[in-house]
Amino acid sequence: MRIAKVRDVKTPTRGTTGSAGIDFYVPNDYPVNLQLIEPGDRYLIPSGIKANIPSGYALIAMNKSGVATKKSLIVGACVVDSDYQGEIHMHLINVGNYSVKVVPGEKLVQFLLVPIEHCKISEVDESELFQFETVRGAGGFGSTGVL
Repeated sequence: MRIAKVRDVKTPTRGTTGSAGIDFYVPNDYPVNLQLIEPGDRYLIPSGIKANIPSGYALIAMNKSGVATKKSLIVGACVVDSDYQGEIHMHLINVGNYSVKVVPGEKLVQFLLVPIEHCKISEVDESELFQFETVRGAGGFGSTGVL
């Protein structure tokens, strides 16, 4: 994947050779007045990166485990399509009870480069949708858990 920096920012990296995620960083010129994320607040933080995502792929934003567990910042908007040519932003939501400081240069979000299958979508009558009933059926939202 080819990238271009459009701000003063560290090049995205992988933490280890086995890391699936590509870490994106807060730009060094991120405004001081926007660095505090209050509980319940949502912010779009520019990544300083434009990416030429290969056709047939998408970049999917994922939580970084340390950021999510220690700072209570989770990812909101997640999908960057292959035909998007603008600066990638990191959408973060503070789901915790405390204000969180965002520091220029820190890793906030990891992205996965994922192959996308563009299947044909065909509308059919509901009676024709499934060939057989599964054990789970229409059960969802904890239906397979133990009560």
